[in-house]
Amino acid sequence: MAARGVSLLKFVGTVSLGLLTGLSYTLSTLTIPALLTLPSADAASRAFDALTITAKHHLGTLSSISGTAFALAFLFSPRPFRHPYLLYTSLLVFGSRLSASDLVASYLSIGPAPAAPSSSSSGAASTTARKQQAQLKKERAAARARAMEASYEVLGAGSDAHSEGAGSASGEELDVEEEHAGVNGEEVRVKVEAFLKKQLVQSAVAGLGFLLAVVGIWGDGVAPVFAQSVVIEV
Repeated sequence: MAARGVSLLKFVGTVSLGLLTGLSYTLSTLTIPALLTLPSADAASRAFDALTITAKHHLGTLSSISGTAFALAFLFSPRPFRHPYLLYTSLLVFGSRLSASDLVASYLSIGPAPAAPSSSSSGAASTTARKQQAQLKKERAAARARAMEASYEVLGAGSDAHSEGAGSASGEELDVEEEHAGVNGEEVRVKVEAFLKKQLVQSAVAGLGFLLAVVGIWGDGVAPVFAQSVVIEV
């Protein structure tokens, strides 16, 4: 009964590790590079945010299942069959997850650090940026006011409730546009490429663990047969 449970843990750990490796490899070679081909930085930023949230959730779940399964298989195996590859594979699985985290993978930042500007140039740049932001806020406020006035004029005085709903809807749309208006294409590209490098590292470490698990499980099946054949020949 214990041997059957250990075999089940090995099977679950290997399948989960295979899915983890495949998902990480697909993200790093197909899905993530496709974000750089989107026509606008706004669309790329939205897609990247949604993708990273979903990908981190599934990758974390698969790595937890696989690493825990191999660790339990090592602990519950009989002492003569407690092979070290189970422990090494579990460490590689958790290491693949840790290697893609922000704490360990800070060295994967894209590009060198920018040089510190002089005080005069930085002051001029900050003044220009403040002027541009103030002008942009004025233009957005004027656009919001024109949209609300247009909604009132079209609907008329007899449908005040409906006009308020249209005005609020226009205001919400302008708020969404304002939230994503400052999206910079270069910043999105940097975030996408940084996440791409993290996934490449994770897929490489997870692939090494998957290879070790396959070789170890194959050795578990071949070793008893080889031992029996040697005993028969003697």
